[in-house]
Formats: sequence, structure tokens, C-alpha cells
Amino acid sequence: MPTTTFFNLPPPKREKLFQAAIAEFARRPYGEVSINRIIQAAEIPRGSFYQYFSDKTDLFRYVLRHYGEWISVMVTESLDACGGQLLELPLTIFDRMLEKYRANEASFHDLFGIARQNIGMDASRFLDFQAARHTLLERVDPSGLADLSPEGVESLFKLLILLTAHALMSACCGKDSVEEIRGQLARAVEIIRRGAINKEEPLC
Repeated sequence: MPTTTFFNLPPPKREKLFQAAIAEFARRPYGEVSINRIIQAAEIPRGSFYQYFSDKTDLFRYVLRHYGEWISVMVTESLDACGGQLLELPLTIFDRMLEKYRANEASFHDLFGIARQNIGMDASRFLDFQAARHTLLERVDPSGLADLSPEGVESLFKLLILLTAHALMSACCGKDSVEEIRGQLARAVEIIRRGAINKEEPLC
């Protein structure tokens, strides 16, 4: 994480460095990201960078944490929008995020850019569930769900978030149409809704 020296910078200088980092991570895969390009764009000496961050990985984690906090707000708002119904959450998040992306909101383009440049990255790195779990889970309406324990509700929540994150990362890659990816997400949620076992068959 950033040092105290970074947080003591004047806000405009701190923001300029942060935006330079986001732009670089959104344009290139992590392995090709250049600290030199970042410090040139931020107009700071190379030595100063290492007073703020230990290395490129440290900076990347900070960028992901920023988006994680932001996505946590988006998930919270989406959960409220669908009345706490967990099985309505994936499509709600998917639609709301794509709407903002299509509205050309710069922050969403940067987020999708980072995801696109890092295909295969664990999507959960964008959301620190443990940090947000209480705020999120208290908004869940358990009515209509199976008789799940609190741990079961939490596991279902995580599963749905991971499905949604995978769908959004697929959408930002452009390999399939957004409509097709949304349909795949809807079918996956429906399988979870109905259950995948034959209720007439005895359980092992």
C-alpha cells in the first residue's frame, strides 16, 4: 500500500500520479506496464515514486483497491435496487455497469480496460468481499430462498458475484455479443434458482 509520504502529497499531485497509473494499467497487460511511462506522465522523478510505492505490484494493488471500493458501492446500490433479492442481483449489476460504460463514463472505461488487459486475473480481486460483507449481507432479503444458514446465504452471494464478474469481463473482451453473454448469465442464474438435481432422484 502507499506510504504516508504519498498521502501527504498535495491532492492535485497525488491525483495526477494515480490517474497516470490507471491509464497505464488500462492500456497494457500488467507485465508490460512501465513505471517510467507512469512517472513521465505524472511528471515526478523516478526516486520519488519509490518514496510512495515499493514497486509496480504495490501500485497495482492500490489501483485494484480503489476500484474494489467503487464496485462495492455499485453492488450495494444494485442490491438495494432489486429489493435485496439475491437471484436478481447478477443481471441488475450487469445492466447497470454496462449502462454506465455505454454512457462513456471515463472511470468505467478505465475499469473495463484494466480487466481487458488482465484476462485470467481472479475477478474477485476487484472486490474485497470481507471488507464489505456486513454492509452487503444485511441488505439481502432471504425470503423466497431455500432455508439457508447465514453461511449458505454468504456462499450463494459470493457465487453470484463471481458469475457476474466473469460475465462482465467476458463482455469487455468483445469475443461474444453482450446479448449472448447476458443470456448466458441469465441461464446460469436460472439453473441456480431451480437447482441442478432431479428432485425425484434420491440424494446420495
